[in-house]
Amino acid sequence: MRDLGPLVAPRSVAVIGASSNLSKSGGVLFKNIVEGGFAGPIHPINPRPGEILGRRTYATVSAVPEPVDLAFIVLPQAGVRAALEDCIRSRARAACIITGGFAEAGEDGKRLQHELRGLVREAGLLTIGPNTIGTVNAEIRLMGSFTPFPEWPAGPVSIFCQTGIFAGAAMVQFMSQAVQRFGIGKSIDAGNKVDVDELDFLRFAAGDPGTKIVGLHLEDIRDPDAFFPLADRVGREKPIVILKPGRTPLGAAAAAYHTASRPMDDGALDAAFRRHGLVRADDVEDFLGFLKAFAYLPAPKGRRIGVVTYSGALGVMAMDDVAGSGLAAARFSPSTLETVSKVVYGWQPLVNPLDMWAAIDAAGPRPAHEVPLDAALGDPEIDMVLALPLTPANADFPETREVFAKLRERHPDTPLAMVITGGAIRERWLRDIDGLGIPVYPTTRAAVRALAALAGWREHRDRA
Repeated sequence: MRDLGPLVAPRSVAVIGASSNLSKSGGVLFKNIVEGGFAGPIHPINPRPGEILGRRTYATVSAVPEPVDLAFIVLPQAGVRAALEDCIRSRARAACIITGGFAEAGEDGKRLQHELRGLVREAGLLTIGPNTIGTVNAEIRLMGSFTPFPEWPAGPVSIFCQTGIFAGAAMVQFMSQAVQRFGIGKSIDAGNKVDVDELDFLRFAAGDPGTKIVGLHLEDIRDPDAFFPLADRVGREKPIVILKPGRTPLGAAAAAYHTASRPMDDGALDAAFRRHGLVRADDVEDFLGFLKAFAYLPAPKGRRIGVVTYSGALGVMAMDDVAGSGLAAARFSPSTLETVSKVVYGWQPLVNPLDMWAAIDAAGPRPAHEVPLDAALGDPEIDMVLALPLTPANADFPETREVFAKLRERHPDTPLAMVITGGAIRERWLRDIDGLGIPVYPTTRAAVRALAALAGWREHRDRA
């Protein structure tokens, strides 16, 4: 097994093509690493003598007077091979080729990339790219991407991808959220996968104590015969969520132009994902939503879901989503129904979904939320709960955090997900419950799919 430490957690870095023009990719990348707080030596490689952001420039990596673990290469295509050869001469241990225009650009590019693969493999230089946005390790504050981030909290999720959005724009959007941000410890964009691939990363993730959940964006799988048995073993302890686009001929053709990925039989892949307990996401919303569920929630004991709603229409929609998800609509126990009957009018039918809107008038906003949710979360016939609050002024109560904190404390082993509908009060509720391990989703579909992903993974793990 190859040690990915120099690539994922380097002790020192160099940026080949670092620029004093901080609007260019080489300048932005170097600035992000410096300002991101990386504690090790950071060396700008530029043929012009001088300094960039207070760091002395060197003409080559070989000229740096101390060892370099990881070199970022931000040069035109014609300069990449020479930069790699210099890294090899200087005994650098890893390289990240930002430059594009290789296998994704046609036959000449494929030939050049094949030559680079032979070069780095023979030398043992761990290499990602070409055609990558970079790599981020929040645990050591390495912001090795040419996209600036407002903040990037570390956490239990590690992502390996073939697209820059998970170390770029999508992460900027996600990390810009005031709430509902789960921590992502590491994000590696492998681009065209000239060397390091998903097998290397899974082996690394299996032994990495900081990685509890694995996210993979893969436009192809280099060696399916090796990948699936390994993913099955790793996934029993660390859930693996996969976003594999290119399901259609049009998507597969786009992937070929994006990362030179080979088309694959999607039906066979989908069956293999299910057989090996891998959680497949259909899109970026699902991908991040599933990862959030695994980061926030315990795995449910089964597939029985109870819905507590404050909108009859949303309850109906949730049941439609449940019907197509593989989850089972639970039957609330008599004790739960007896408890809930104390906060509703006598005419209120008590079924799943429990429609609690009238309870706000009957008992007041706080009891209308606290009593049915507490009963549902503690119901032995329920494996998970989906709550659908509405937040107009007459449904609000000031003790939101107190109530939901107590619910999580009393029922730590029962997953609770929410869809909250409203305006300014909704935003306050989101702030109040932030940090309590309660994922909030934009739609009932997104929430139900995330809970189903949790249940499916638990079932596979228990069978294994």
